[in-house]
Amino acid sequence: MRLLQKIGRFYTRIIMKNVGIFIFIGLLSVVSGEHGWFPDKDIYAISQLVYIYILPAMTAYAGGRAIGGERAGILACLAVSGIMISEYNAGLLGAMILGPLSGIIWKWLEHLLEERMPGSMQMLMKNLCIAAGGGILAVTGYLMVSPILGILISLIYRGIDCLVVHRMEGLLSIIIEPAKIFFLNNLINHGILVPLAMGQLEETGNSILFLLETNPGPGFGLLTALYCSSRQKRSEYGASMFAELIGGIHEVYFPVVLSDLRLLAALIAGGAAGGCCFALLNAGVEGIVSPGSVIVMMLMAGRESVLPVLAGVMVSALVSFAVSMFILHIHSSSDHAKIKEKQEEQQEVTAQKKIERIIFVCDGGVGSSAMGAAIFRRNLAQRGISGIRVEAFAEDLVPEDVDILVCQKDYSRMLPETLQNREIYTVDNLVSTTVYEGLIEQIQRGNG
Repeated sequence: MRLLQKIGRFYTRIIMKNVGIFIFIGLLSVVSGEHGWFPDKDIYAISQLVYIYILPAMTAYAGGRAIGGERAGILACLAVSGIMISEYNAGLLGAMILGPLSGIIWKWLEHLLEERMPGSMQMLMKNLCIAAGGGILAVTGYLMVSPILGILISLIYRGIDCLVVHRMEGLLSIIIEPAKIFFLNNLINHGILVPLAMGQLEETGNSILFLLETNPGPGFGLLTALYCSSRQKRSEYGASMFAELIGGIHEVYFPVVLSDLRLLAALIAGGAAGGCCFALLNAGVEGIVSPGSVIVMMLMAGRESVLPVLAGVMVSALVSFAVSMFILHIHSSSDHAKIKEKQEEQQEVTAQKKIERIIFVCDGGVGSSAMGAAIFRRNLAQRGISGIRVEAFAEDLVPEDVDILVCQKDYSRMLPETLQNREIYTVDNLVSTTVYEGLIEQIQRGNG
């Protein structure tokens, strides 16, 4: 399980670095596509060029750079070129594979060169290795990796197409919703669903596959149920509901579900209901939905699909809400009372030393933790407190020189052992504006 979460974190960071490119492709598609607001073949061709070549190259670069640095990123770009020219629908998935692989290879090569080559020759040899290694990987990708990915994507496409034909797309929620909770959502969405959806986009002008993983309805319904069942924490769940529906940040409800996996049933039911509704109403969008915000969905929906898309989101939210309320009602007995009591305990920071650096931690470091850090920086500014670095990191990238870690209470139990001995301040909800009073008071005492 830890390995799956680590893989999910890695791909989340890669995808989040390129979210702007996904939005660029989606906007140009919905505006200038054949069924778009202002159809224009030449402008639409720009979005396709970016999707086929630039996006895989940048994704590969991000994957290689994350493991082996700048040169590994360059090697990864060269490596994925063979797949882009051979099987363009497999370019993004190929980048997710060859990018990290190139980073691993370059890390080994660089270490070997630095050990065995004199300093005066290292620069030349490193560049020669990038050229030769890039050529070998590109040809390997063209001759071997690309055909395998083409077959794999074809098989997946046939399976999903069978579900589409029989109006059974909702069944995919059995895979998609649990994958979200374990932070594999970006791998499934951008690595599998988006390439298939882009193929459908060329044939039909829109695709339902863009909607299945990004649908904020299931998460919004779950958070609404929590809002209704917990009066003491309504402000916190209200902030999470806004972040989920408008911001498209699914991570805000992941820790809640991880603390009680039975809530997965609500997400799966909501996702299935939304998928079936999308299918029955022939809903589809004309571009990549990233992030999964209802606003982005409306922008990508085109002229004919706005109401069907909204209906699917509402249906998924209502079903998720109903199932969540049923589960929470069952847990209103002693078991749920214990969980609730534990969640409502106030966390106090015990350290009395001067505080200079605070890190907000979540699984990916780019969702709820980034929002929490921004909220806390604003709180500090309003109090006139300065000289404190407030940043957001994934749990596996937390630096050593940290005074306090801040994370969601349920998520704190899943932190690796290397972080358990740090000073940790836990809150029920990272995106709430009212849960940091104790931490601010501690800063004022320690830095006063």
